[in-house]
Amino acid sequence: MKQAFKLVLVAVAMLATHTSLSAQNKTGYVSVDEVVQLMPEYKKATADMAQYDSSLQIQYAETLKELNRQDSIFKADSTKMAPATKNAKKEMMKNLLVQLQGFEQNYQQQMQQKQEELMTPIAQKANQLIADVAKASGYTYVFRKEALLVQPDADDLLPLVKKKLEGAGAPKPPAK
Repeated sequence: MKQAFKLVLVAVAMLATHTSLSAQNKTGYVSVDEVVQLMPEYKKATADMAQYDSSLQIQYAETLKELNRQDSIFKADSTKMAPATKNAKKEMMKNLLVQLQGFEQNYQQQMQQKQEELMTPIAQKANQLIADVAKASGYTYVFRKEALLVQPDADDLLPLVKKKLEGAGAPKPPAK
């Protein structure tokens, strides 16, 4: 009987300890994407992405224009060309066509690499900002908002992160 009483007493003590530890864990959530979009560096990165895209498009357009120009010249003058010149012109146009096809295949990959290059430091900074806000506010766990199906408004860290960003001299985000 004494043994059973001791076991029940130990179980109650463990349950009380677990309950008090659980009460200390504060859980919140935040949309990392929204935090990234609030950061001042994000606007510059998106402008850099647009500029990079534009330069790739210009490069493609110039190569296409050169191919069309070479094709027009070839069609107009091919009857007067020597066989060696004709073959050299065909080879040059073939190389331009291969460049265009390669561009089309590599465009998405180049854009994705550039996006990673520009956005990775911003995402890391956003994650650190979220961690700092969570720590300062006493949150033990913070989840991505996109991963939650149901969440209370009170545990959203976004307003706290916005406040910290605005306090750091960041421009205020546009109202939705």
